[in-house]
Parts: sequence; C-alpha cells; structure tokens
Amino acid sequence: MARLPYDDPIEAAAEHGEVILDGPDGLAASLTPTAARRSARKLAKAAETAERDPAAETP
Repeated sequence: MARLPYDDPIEAAAEHGEVILDGPDGLAASLTPTAARRSARKLAKAAETAERDPAAETP
C-alpha cells in the first residue's frame, strides 16, 4: 500500500556553518549552504509543477 504524502513541512536550522534538516518519518540531513540553496530551488520548482499538473512526472 502506498503511503500518503506528508502535510508537515521540513524544519531547517543553521548550525556551525551547515543547514540541518529535520522532517517527518525520521528524515534528517545536513547540507552545505550551497547545497541547501540549490535544494530549495529544486523543491520550489517541483512544488509548482505538482500544483500546476498533478499528473506530471519529472526526473
């Protein structure tokens, strides 16, 4: 059975020059500031696509 998407946002904090992510179901990651910025842009783009065309699938 497929899981439903989470409706809770990922939390982000800056610690010792890194961006720490904490999310649902045990999601945890540490990114450089550059990787965090790039990831944020990719997340925003995917969210826009998902809202605009729910049937779309992007790589």
